[in-house]
Amino acid sequence: MLKRALFFLLFITTASPTYAVMQDQYAMVFFYRSDCPYCHKFAPKFKTFTQQAQLQTYVFSLDNRPITEYPVPIPATPEISQLFFENPRNITVPATFLINVNSRKFVKVSIGDVTYDELEQSVKGIFSDRALLEAMQ
Repeated sequence: MLKRALFFLLFITTASPTYAVMQDQYAMVFFYRSDCPYCHKFAPKFKTFTQQAQLQTYVFSLDNRPITEYPVPIPATPEISQLFFENPRNITVPATFLINVNSRKFVKVSIGDVTYDELEQSVKGIFSDRALLEAMQ
């Protein structure tokens, strides 16, 4: 796992010389429900990934209840849910997004219990897509 994290950081820093700026500009968003077994299974992978990638996180609970990895979540208000989901009455979790904290523009990273590698590949793909990053400005 350490090799994977080092490779990811090396890839990001060599693929984009402004990664240090990106860390301050981008954050990961995670939506979950406390009664969702997939969310409980995914949360440790998400936490490990965001810590290793040194990405700030915003963790929203749809039922305002904690899970082990995130004992103090942000309540997902109807306004927040409408911002991230087309149909806030039918939300599939776990769901993750990468958000530009300055422009508040975001892109979906994953829906469902994806593997660590899938999460990592999705984020790497976003950070290496200059057109997508420009659209998030």
